Amino acid sequence: MHRLLFVLATLAPAAPAWAQSCLDRNSDPEAQVTLCDQAFQAAATPEDASLALAYKGEAQRMLGQYDEAAATLQQALGYTPANAWVWVELGNVRYDQGDTAGALAHYSAALATEDYISAWANRAETWWQFREGQRCSDDADNALRLDPQYAYANEIKGRCLIDLDRADEALAYFDTAIALAPGYQNAYRNKLAALSALGRHEEVVAVADEALRPGVVTDPNPAIEEDILARRLLALGEYAPPATVAAEAEALLKRYPQNLAAVNVQGAALLADGKVDEADKVTQVLRLNPGGARMEGVYHDTLARIDATLGRMEEAFANYKAAMDLDPALSRTYARKLSELGFLPLSNAPSGVLTALRRCIDVKKTACVMAK
Repeated sequence: MHRLLFVLATLAPAAPAWAQSCLDRNSDPEAQVTLCDQAFQAAATPEDASLALAYKGEAQRMLGQYDEAAATLQQALGYTPANAWVWVELGNVRYDQGDTAGALAHYSAALATEDYISAWANRAETWWQFREGQRCSDDADNALRLDPQYAYANEIKGRCLIDLDRADEALAYFDTAIALAPGYQNAYRNKLAALSALGRHEEVVAVADEALRPGVVTDPNPAIEEDILARRLLALGEYAPPATVAAEAEALLKRYPQNLAAVNVQGAALLADGKVDEADKVTQVLRLNPGGARMEGVYHDTLARIDATLGRMEEAFANYKAAMDLDPALSRTYARKLSELGFLPLSNAPSGVLTALRRCIDVKKTACVMAK
């Protein structure tokens, strides 16, 4: 699963006055490493030594020195093995390395020592990465039990609820996160996901426009901004005139030449015009996805219809399945199309639709296209 860009929380304990320079997170991380080395040398107690090492490890993580950070934090745990904050920071290192399972283990170790809000919230994040919606929600609830005004915990709770098909409830958590932390870009992005899941496409565009308005997000993450633009385009495609959608896609591609949402719009438009070979060429970036960007069900749907039109029926079946895996609501659309073709599924569930689709492809071959 593609890792999205989040700032994992670490709430550090108070420090003695002698270590304040080491604890200055606003300083240059390289300078902070040096200051923390000095603080470590001056430490009079195991707790002070651990604190200096923990801040050094955090600074090393910010510099992308993950192996060094892990070693420093393990050294800190040698002084204070029950320090939940150090366990959380070590989990953050593993998370940043892409080792989500390792991060999960370290956040759990923190919780074995203390009822610690950052450990609950960050472990919820890892459960979300594993698509364990209920576990994610339970951990987010524990973080909110400790502090209902914790913006990050509200935002992650919303994401958990989307995965539990409770997008309507998720909206309130995203709104709370934005109210608590104005300009919270990821809360805006995931509010769009909830609205999209509810089919409220015009609201998706309105919220995206608000998130993109100058001054709303003071320090935007370019990757999240691109994702917001992509979600906006997908929503626009649900109700706006084709010419408007095509113009928006073209503008988006000028800023982000390999934006998958814009590529999908172009491919679908060419397919609708009967230019299937051009559509196939344009959408190769969707198939290759060289940057490992997040795919949407509608992308696979476009690829499946191109495949079917060109007679690549096994590839079409695989893409229809991938489309429903990402967006189960598409199964209802496919069920209607299959019924029109004389292959009524036993149910609208993806498994039933796939069985009917398999029969349709075997019998009708290229005539079995789930055309929009």
